[in-house]
Amino acid sequence: MMEDKVERESLKDLETIVKEAKNWKLNLVVIGGYAIRAYTKGYRYTKDIDLVSPKKDIGGLIALLKDLGYKVKETQFGLKGKKKLNGGFINLDISIHEVWDVSTDKRYPADEILKESRSMEISGFFEKGRKIRVKASVASLEDLIILKLMTRGRERDVIDIISLLIDRWNNLDLEKLAIKCSRSNLSRHIRDQALGIVALIRLGEARKIWLSITGQRLMRKTETELIRHLREIDKRLS
Repeated sequence: MMEDKVERESLKDLETIVKEAKNWKLNLVVIGGYAIRAYTKGYRYTKDIDLVSPKKDIGGLIALLKDLGYKVKETQFGLKGKKKLNGGFINLDISIHEVWDVSTDKRYPADEILKESRSMEISGFFEKGRKIRVKASVASLEDLIILKLMTRGRERDVIDIISLLIDRWNNLDLEKLAIKCSRSNLSRHIRDQALGIVALIRLGEARKIWLSITGQRLMRKTETELIRHLREIDKRLS
């Protein structure tokens, strides 16, 4: 399976990037799909690498990525890289200063993510990828919830929010989440997005998205719990 091979190459690159960054004393934190995998059982495949880093480390990262075979370009918000493989490619995105979501034009400070990260293990979705263990600094659960609720219209983000709420609700610090949202002027937006997912669940759309991407059914009991969790987020952020 080609996706299986691409995933393994992506995980190996992530491992190399993390190790070399540590050797070069570069600060990197994993966000995106691989961060979700660190916190959950892993309900969907990803191959793209999403990171946050301070601006001072950008020069070293460019050199490192080029050594790994990535075509790299600087953007207003950081670095974008792409590596072609036989039968596929890996996209890499490194945010500096802030994480910007193109679908909503909302932004979240990179400093919030860098100072709250924790060391975790990341593995793959497919059988061989699950045997790979990459130890890396990963964004906090609260930061991931914010980043995933910032977006609009992407099915994979709906999957990721549901995954985090199913597997990690008891670990979520709602007070910290509320403080972070308030500090970043995102409280109203995150509340609206949370209630938007409630609407998707009530309409049966979340169930369809979950089935199409994970191949699993979303049980009614789970849907009820998800609605309760999302309403609690809305309440705490009000």
